[in-house]
Amino acid sequence: MSDLDKVIDEFEQRLLDALKFKYRGQPDGWIASRIEISPVTKIDIGKFRELYLAQNVYPVERLEKLVYLLMDVKIQLFYLVELDLGLYNYLIADQGFTPNNINKYPYVVLRKLSLDQNLIVKSRILWERVMNFIYFLETGKDLEVKNSSKKSRFFKFATTSDKWAFLEDYKSFIDWFDDSLRTPEVHKGSVLRRHFMTDTNVPDDKIAGLLNIVMNVFWPSLIEILQGEEFRGKFWFPGMDFPGP
Repeated sequence: MSDLDKVIDEFEQRLLDALKFKYRGQPDGWIASRIEISPVTKIDIGKFRELYLAQNVYPVERLEKLVYLLMDVKIQLFYLVELDLGLYNYLIADQGFTPNNINKYPYVVLRKLSLDQNLIVKSRILWERVMNFIYFLETGKDLEVKNSSKKSRFFKFATTSDKWAFLEDYKSFIDWFDDSLRTPEVHKGSVLRRHFMTDTNVPDDKIAGLLNIVMNVFWPSLIEILQGEEFRGKFWFPGMDFPGP
């Protein structure tokens, strides 16, 4: 077993241990089935390594860094799917608050908006991790820019690529996500403040749209591309229609 194999096995085992700890106290069969369907475990770095070594397109010397970049994707996905999303249930729904009554309780509204901000920013970080991975896979270079947007450079590369041009299908939503949610919330006046003052909510499906793209598109497309196939899947999720909030 190579040193890289050992690193992969240790990383995957630690994530598995984390999931088992999260679901401790439940029946073993229930835990096993829940772990099996987790979007986190769907991304199998060992399988990626195997397929990467079996193909004859990408240089072997890129593999180690790609493994670490894929680890970054998995950890970020864990934050969102196995930690943050559950807080909506634990802190909002399980305590009896719904869209019909939550605005009566400004503290609970702020609690939800805090979770919304978390999901907005962390989802965008997840997309950054995915862009970093794909760009390095195809070019062997880091996705770095000085005077322009990494996203713009990435899509200019992706849409002229035979393998990744399908990502153009999602560019309009990602642009909307940045322009309407992430950029104002991080760099300008808070978009969430407006919702607090007007007793309105950013639709949950819009906040989760970027996460849905990554969960349903990134890994299946990567596997097919590594096997020399053309990815033909197209997904459109609730919340990806316009206009936005």
